[in-house]
Amino acid sequence: MITSIKKVALITEAATGIGRAIAIRLAKDGIAIAVNYIGDSKPADAVVNEITEAGGIAVAFHANVGVVSEISSLFDAVIQEFGGIDIVVANAGIAIMGIPIADVTEADFDRINAVNYKGTYFVLQQAAKHVKNGGRIIQISSSSSLYPAAGLGIYSPSKAAGKVVAEILSQELGHRQISVNSVFPGPTRTPLMEKEISKEEMERISQAMNLGRMGEPEDIAGVVAFLASPEGAWINGQQIIANGGGRI
Repeated sequence: MITSIKKVALITEAATGIGRAIAIRLAKDGIAIAVNYIGDSKPADAVVNEITEAGGIAVAFHANVGVVSEISSLFDAVIQEFGGIDIVVANAGIAIMGIPIADVTEADFDRINAVNYKGTYFVLQQAAKHVKNGGRIIQISSSSSLYPAAGLGIYSPSKAAGKVVAEILSQELGHRQISVNSVFPGPTRTPLMEKEISKEEMERISQAMNLGRMGEPEDIAGVVAFLASPEGAWINGQQIIANGGGRI
């Protein structure tokens, strides 16, 4: 067990994209990071190395948050390694975009909801059981669940569900001084986004944004860092829209 740690944060799917940026940002605040990943360990190892080389503490943990038993084992492993958990960021998610509702298959529905809804639900459940009193739980949703558009009929609802669970949880955990909030990123330049959307569409979205650009993972990480900080203690049960003011 690692000792002499002030705070510990578990971030699901922290090997790339927004999760990676959150891990690095929180580590800069002196928080020890549990880097959850699925699949290839190399990106997660790279995050751990970047944090440790900068003087921080980080350990990678493999778990598929689409499998409930692996979520439970993940929390057990992090607690065994660090002695407890102060912050949980439920970041893991997958995307299926550009499919009209009329064309969505049952397999599509089950695949995306296994992670975005069921996975988020049971990560939040484990967080409710294990986060220390006075801790923070932060759920990463999507502004597309607030401003739905054609072709997002399977993705947007799957991301909206976690927001409702987080809002309920904020009421159930208030007596333990645990705050629970959701962050709604707008279009953000991540490997997932680049995989799902063409360069031409990325440029169109950038031009449509009020600030003239897409978000970067670091933009979202800054919001999460604020919610996890002492200054964010009085924010609870809220939905923070981090999309540069664009209704997209």
